[in-house]
Amino acid sequence: MAGELESSLKAAREALQQGDYPTAISYLKAVYQNEINDLSQVRVQGEFLARTENSEISRELAQFNEVITLCQILSHSSNPQVKEWAVCACAELSDRDRTKSVADATLTESDLTGFIAFDNKEPKGNEGAEGQGDKDDGRGDNGNSELSHSFVATGHSFVATHHSLLATDHSFVATHHSPLNWRQAERAKRWQALPVVNLIPFCLLQGGSAIALFWLVRALIEFAMAFTNDLLVKLPYLEPFQPFYHDSTQWIVLILLLLLGLSPWLLDLILRLFYGLKPLSLDTLSTHSPEAIRVLQRFSRQRKIPLPQLAILPTSAPLALTYGNLRRTARIVVSQGLLEQLADDEIATIYAAQLGHISHWDFVIMSLNMMIAQLPYIVYRLVSQWGDKTNSFLRVIAVVLAHFAYGIWFLLSLPAFWLSQLRIYLGDRVSSEITGNPNALIRAIIKVCQGIADDIQQQKQTSWLLESWSLLSVVSYQQAIAVSNLHSCDEIEAALAWDCLNPGSYWLNINNAHPLIGDRLQRLTRIAYYWRLETELNLPRSQKSKVVGAGLTNKPVGRRIIWITPPVPQSQVGSQDSKIKNPLVSRPFLLQTAPYLGIFLGLALSGLLWLIGGIGLMFGIAQLTWMWGDWAIVIGCLPIGFSIGTFIRINAFFPDIKPTTGLNNPSLSDLLANSTTIPVNSQPLRLQAKLLGRTGISNWLGQDLIVQLPTGLVKLHHFSWLGSVSHLWRGTSFNFTDLLGRYIFITGWFRRGATVWIDSDTLRTSAGKISRSEHPLWSTLVAIAAAAWGLYAIAISR
Repeated sequence: MAGELESSLKAAREALQQGDYPTAISYLKAVYQNEINDLSQVRVQGEFLARTENSEISRELAQFNEVITLCQILSHSSNPQVKEWAVCACAELSDRDRTKSVADATLTESDLTGFIAFDNKEPKGNEGAEGQGDKDDGRGDNGNSELSHSFVATGHSFVATHHSLLATDHSFVATHHSPLNWRQAERAKRWQALPVVNLIPFCLLQGGSAIALFWLVRALIEFAMAFTNDLLVKLPYLEPFQPFYHDSTQWIVLILLLLLGLSPWLLDLILRLFYGLKPLSLDTLSTHSPEAIRVLQRFSRQRKIPLPQLAILPTSAPLALTYGNLRRTARIVVSQGLLEQLADDEIATIYAAQLGHISHWDFVIMSLNMMIAQLPYIVYRLVSQWGDKTNSFLRVIAVVLAHFAYGIWFLLSLPAFWLSQLRIYLGDRVSSEITGNPNALIRAIIKVCQGIADDIQQQKQTSWLLESWSLLSVVSYQQAIAVSNLHSCDEIEAALAWDCLNPGSYWLNINNAHPLIGDRLQRLTRIAYYWRLETELNLPRSQKSKVVGAGLTNKPVGRRIIWITPPVPQSQVGSQDSKIKNPLVSRPFLLQTAPYLGIFLGLALSGLLWLIGGIGLMFGIAQLTWMWGDWAIVIGCLPIGFSIGTFIRINAFFPDIKPTTGLNNPSLSDLLANSTTIPVNSQPLRLQAKLLGRTGISNWLGQDLIVQLPTGLVKLHHFSWLGSVSHLWRGTSFNFTDLLGRYIFITGWFRRGATVWIDSDTLRTSAGKISRSEHPLWSTLVAIAAAAWGLYAIAISR
């Protein structure tokens, strides 16, 4: 076999030297077929070959492109002989291409990244690609035609030249992360105990989360029962269901207790049926991490509890989940990807963090919340899959039911968000105390992010498992998507400085289930400083408000010291300290929170109207007395205030995208390195990228839209006029779901917040078709509707 491989490579080189591309292609395809299993990670190889074979360009250029593509694919082989040969061939072919005229590479040629460029001979103005796109789309450009045409026609900015594409060895070919050049900072040999933690606030937060979950479940059930009976009353020949009028509190408590008692086995069943859960033996785990075995056994022996039940999920995404209702029923589930992608000591730190959740009992409330939230998510998944196979009428029912269930799933996840954030901080702390290795946990968290991003790129969508179980995962998939653009420790440190230094980062993360990765890693570096260790990452010291950590901040309480992280010796910190301004006086932050601050403005306005009504009552002014003590005024002023704040923010949130202000294919690592920006600091940009996401009904609201760039992934928000409702009537319009899996041109705004995303303005295909986002319009309509609702509530109270 080795002799045949060598002879094929030799024959291919001779054919290339003679310019006989067809013969070279035949030999390279033979090598490719021999290496196809090894090259399975090259996700887009088949698409590239199909494009080069079917592209409408000259046969010689198509053959030349195909040779380049095959060489680039083979350059990722693990066979040293094949890899060395392919790299040399790519270099020679790129040098050969430099002798050709750049004019030969017209904009109509298919490039190696999968883009089909525009025809440079098309007329400008309304009859060009823009006009054709509008004709196909059934809509006008509404003032953006000049900008959009500039986006299409500017070859040096938006369409890479043939030479640059040939020279780009990694352009959309292999997006898997290469190992970072880690510093491999050492662990503590002997370490002192960390300062004591007052867990009373944490226990109160667990109780508050349980109460909030109960209140939300009861509110949803009572609303459903009242709505059902109201509907039955209005329908002929039907009577309301009398038990729905009774108080259901006792039944809800009983059901919740039953779900809590059965949660370990029910969650096992869900993971087994939908995701292939299997038991994990200690022998199997010891082959990947002997230290993890020692950590588990020592914890079990010290706490005098049975060893947690271990299980494994057959997925490449690194995951670690802990659930149960008692310490003896606790389960720790990891994925195959976590065991394969992390080192021995890193796996041990992940297991130790899961033991921290068991130690603090927070896994009980999280398990109940996860069990309840899984029920509507399963409905969302199954109904979406069923609806994709049905006719138009049943599809309408599937769309409504699936996305209603998705909304319920999201609502039921909310009560656990703050508890989830704080428990992860404490889990990291316990992991460091058990292993004495905060640096390994830092490496593990970054590797988990990279592994999740690789899994999304491999599947070309966010898996059901990543989305539905994100509440219990080590990091969220949204965080992993952003980290995928960072390829060195220096880039990671620069990007994560936003989490540590930006004064608004805590408030912007308040609606997420996971803490900021930068803040989380910075706390681990402080533990390393406390033990006089070198740190894996050099992150700046956070100086945020004392509300960080929900009360577990560094301050004295009587004779006890409350530490979420230990104090840092000043000699270790030095120049890393940075003066942080009060976020409440920052103009961008005020603009960012304007809709929410508007609610308080509405509350103040209602108080003023009450005061005017009181004065009218004192002086006998009948026209004013009605405002005194009228709660309808409060109910009406709150949405009016929200409306005012939304109108104030719209212009700053959606600035005009001009050729002079928009960045063309910017480096996301550079954008992420700016630690002062927040989402309202909108950066206009234009990109060429591939659109990923789930297909079918499950993505009709655009909840899973991801942009794949040569450097990594970034979340995309796209709001079309009616979502994907137009798909209920086939052929009526062009929609963003038609673009999934395709290379597109994107104009929009880069947002840097607790999560990173791009708000799209337009999505354009190479054929000129456009899917326009209506986010500004929807924001305006929501503001108008809120104001109208508030005015109506006040008017009917008179």
